[in-house]
Amino acid sequence: MSTTKISRRYAVALFELIQEGVDVRPALLEAVTFASDDEAKAILGSPAYPTSMKCAMLSKAVSGAGTNEVSRLIEILCERNKVSLLPEISFLVDKMVAESESSVDAEVVSAMQLTAAVQESLVGSLTSAVGKTVNIIASTDEAILGGVVIRIGDRKIDCSVKGRLDGLKKAIIG
Repeated sequence: MSTTKISRRYAVALFELIQEGVDVRPALLEAVTFASDDEAKAILGSPAYPTSMKCAMLSKAVSGAGTNEVSRLIEILCERNKVSLLPEISFLVDKMVAESESSVDAEVVSAMQLTAAVQESLVGSLTSAVGKTVNIIASTDEAILGGVVIRIGDRKIDCSVKGRLDGLKKAIIG
């Protein structure tokens, strides 16, 4: 298994903790900074030192919010000789947090031009549903007859008359 896959698993777990309200980023950054020091690298990478000593050394370098979670991560990484993954894990966590806080584009296709009030209402509804700021890219297509078709990333929400008629046709004909 590649180190990126392994790092991603740990990063996803830490990201889920962040989503639950436990900010582990400061403690993780301290651990990465300490582990990046040349002397610390030499000790952490050497098989001559026992795992318990490496773990204790890294855990002492970590303080602040999320310390228990990061200390547990350090223990696991030390036991599995994967301490060198700390910088990559930290990078992936930061990347996931940045992506979660960003905005997303939604393609909205309607039969008629949407008014500003309808667009604002749609932005509010989609923002609360998606959990991110939504930017609408509106277009028209008379073929959908009425309603809207919304595409956000790989998701498609079809609330059009044509979509419902097609579904009804498929249900009747099979």
